[in-house]
Amino acid sequence: MDDLANVIASMRMVSIPYNFNISNRGNVDFGGGRHLKRMYFFLSSVLGTVLSLSGLFAAAHPSTAQAQTVQKDYENHPNRAAIEYVVKNKLMWLYPDGNFRPEQPVTQADLVAGLVNAKALTIGTEVTGLPANHWAKVYYERAKKDGILDGVTLNPSKVLNREEAALLMNNAWKNIFKAYQNKRQVYSDIAVTSGWLPKKSGKFVTGVSTTAYDGLGNVSRGEEAVALYLLHNDAIGTKAAENIALQFHNSLKVSGGNLKGKVPTVKGKDIRLLIQFQNGKIVSYFSGDFMVNASQVKFMEFTVKNSGESKSLARYTYDSGTNLIRKNTR
Repeated sequence: MDDLANVIASMRMVSIPYNFNISNRGNVDFGGGRHLKRMYFFLSSVLGTVLSLSGLFAAAHPSTAQAQTVQKDYENHPNRAAIEYVVKNKLMWLYPDGNFRPEQPVTQADLVAGLVNAKALTIGTEVTGLPANHWAKVYYERAKKDGILDGVTLNPSKVLNREEAALLMNNAWKNIFKAYQNKRQVYSDIAVTSGWLPKKSGKFVTGVSTTAYDGLGNVSRGEEAVALYLLHNDAIGTKAAENIALQFHNSLKVSGGNLKGKVPTVKGKDIRLLIQFQNGKIVSYFSGDFMVNASQVKFMEFTVKNSGESKSLARYTYDSGTNLIRKNTR
């Protein structure tokens, strides 16, 4: 700014009149004539340009301007990883202001839409009882087709309690794992033990007190994100595991009294074939080709798991080594 002050001061000096004696013209006053006016306007224009440029450079200087960033409302949330996952995979959404609102309670329509997205459902069936032109209509149709709405009273705008949310979640998982197909008196406990909802003290919907399986409190969007993250991974994982199981099944051949096949090897997966023989001996095969006496096979079980996990993403049993009919027991 000192340099700018010097420029301005030097410009002001131009307004002092100067007299020059020019041969044959006498004394000419440049200080009060039209030439000075032209110079004045010229220098005024230059001064305006300098001031504009100085303002531009000053605004760009790090000492006077800082890049502004908006901190998302889930930056420090304990479920941040799950929230980022569901947003990235378009299972849930951010609001127009860029926030997720992780503590906002979820409605029935919110959760139904999320569960449908997590399972990537595309086929629906007609649903009656929804308000006309409701935004979640297509999600309810797909949820009904999949069985997610079994035993559920439709009320899209209702803020769900944990028991109501747990029933919807259980319905979403029951077509993936048979363990969730049995009807229960309450569902908040299975939601907690399965990791879909966090532990919370309170009461079951039956009125019985509990230190972990509360069914009456609300479910937040941050908690929903965790459930959808798990459901999406199970849906993707079981689909991949089914392809591996089919690959194994198609490799099985009985020839010359021998059962032959190949156990696939896939990175990140624990894949094994367990064979129980007629003499009671049990042998596990983890990868590669195998050949056994078909008539000596009493039972076979083929499983696919994620490495380091106990849950089977695919599990098939065979009751003999000659009749290669498999049964899905997942």
